Amino acid sequence: MKVKKTKSLEANIPTASMADIAFLLIVFFMISTVFQVDKTSVALPTSHADTRHEVVKESAFVIITKDGTIKASDGVEDSQLVNIEDIQILAASWMQKRPSQPVVIKADGDARFSHVDKVLKHLRDAGVVNLKFLTEQAKSD
Repeated sequence: MKVKKTKSLEANIPTASMADIAFLLIVFFMISTVFQVDKTSVALPTSHADTRHEVVKESAFVIITKDGTIKASDGVEDSQLVNIEDIQILAASWMQKRPSQPVVIKADGDARFSHVDKVLKHLRDAGVVNLKFLTEQAKSD
């Protein structure tokens, strides 16, 4: 009886699904990336309060730097440089779209209070009711 010689199979790695895997990884990282609407760095004032509130996603931001520069963002787009007189117009348009939208003031700890006070007045006149100040938690000893 004659025995047939079997053919040996070569080992290979199936690469047909590699493109699918790469595409899924790209989509995953694009979806899971967190975008920040404000990248202005300020030295936040410290707070000694025991309660802590998280910043709600898509909150509007008003940033006041040490030298009095003011930036604003509606929570979706990047923050842009604005005049102090334009804050009321911007905030009024935010409140028309979403009346209960939180507005976060991110003021430098060394900013002049007169700048912060003017911004607060303009926000109040625009009808902002949900207002928060961004602070840094004081370290307890």
